[in-house]
Amino acid sequence: MSARRALLALGGAAAALPWPSWGQGAAAWPRVGVLSPAGAEILKRPDSSVANLVAGLGDLGHVDGRSVRLEFRFADQALDRLPALAAELVRQTPQIIYSHTNTAARAAARATTTIPIVVGPAGEELLLELAGSLARPTGNVTGITLTNSQWDQKCLQLLKDIAPRTRKVAVVFNPDNPDAGQNLRGLALGLGPLGLALVRVDARGAGDVPQAFAAAAAAGADAMFLTNDSVLAGTPLVRMRFIEAAAARRLPLVSSQYAVAADGGLLSMGTDIGALGRRAAWQVHRILGGAKPGDLPVERPSTFKLTLNLKTARALGLTVPQSLLLRADEVIR
Repeated sequence: MSARRALLALGGAAAALPWPSWGQGAAAWPRVGVLSPAGAEILKRPDSSVANLVAGLGDLGHVDGRSVRLEFRFADQALDRLPALAAELVRQTPQIIYSHTNTAARAAARATTTIPIVVGPAGEELLLELAGSLARPTGNVTGITLTNSQWDQKCLQLLKDIAPRTRKVAVVFNPDNPDAGQNLRGLALGLGPLGLALVRVDARGAGDVPQAFAAAAAAGADAMFLTNDSVLAGTPLVRMRFIEAAAARRLPLVSSQYAVAADGGLLSMGTDIGALGRRAAWQVHRILGGAKPGDLPVERPSTFKLTLNLKTARALGLTVPQSLLLRADEVIR
């Protein structure tokens, strides 16, 4: 199925809008650029931010091929392609560009300082850098934050609650993500009282999973944290390779990406990515209606979902405290 047909299947019925009039034809439709580090298959994933952006735009009356034109550029997990793809989008002169993840947001912001950009989601530190202010953006960028190091730290605190003997955690980063080093420093802050040491392990994709676990073993890691990178935790094939390898080595694997626990990791605590995509659609809708990025504060997620996988805990010989079971939003048995 083509990306455009997938979108038409996702979009809802168009609401009547004062602009542009249906009789004006395709030439008058607003053009929205979409820059994604993933592949077109993300449009078929109901939990993805891009699929929910498209669905949310449809609910607001912006249906691709009927009242708006969506211009997609997919990097297919090759992050080094994003700057060129962003430049291609800018040459299409869209009314607005939507991007998600730190790397795509940075590429879009470097490609234009005039076309409004909605980022949803990306790291809070990056959005502060690009927007200039979270409360009142000063440039052409606004959006929604994904999470921050405090919530990643919370994942590690929960890991310690379930596996109190954990001393060293391998944190898996994608070295192609320019924010990896900064994220590791932020994650390490405040973990001293837990007695946890962090060691960085790099992986760019499924082929790097064996060497990532070899590096973790060499460092003496007794657990692993998979960062919420669009390639590592966000790509189903790569995510499953990590989950399967962790299970084979009886190594607890945690992440702020919900799907990690749902697919077999020990636990996850993070935001609802689909809900963030729909909220980003509202921001796009506002800008298409005449608002400027400075009119729209950068938003933070208001809810976080704790998912515990009891089946995995039992396989690892771990007991989940009753207090955590009562706090969990979802328990996989």
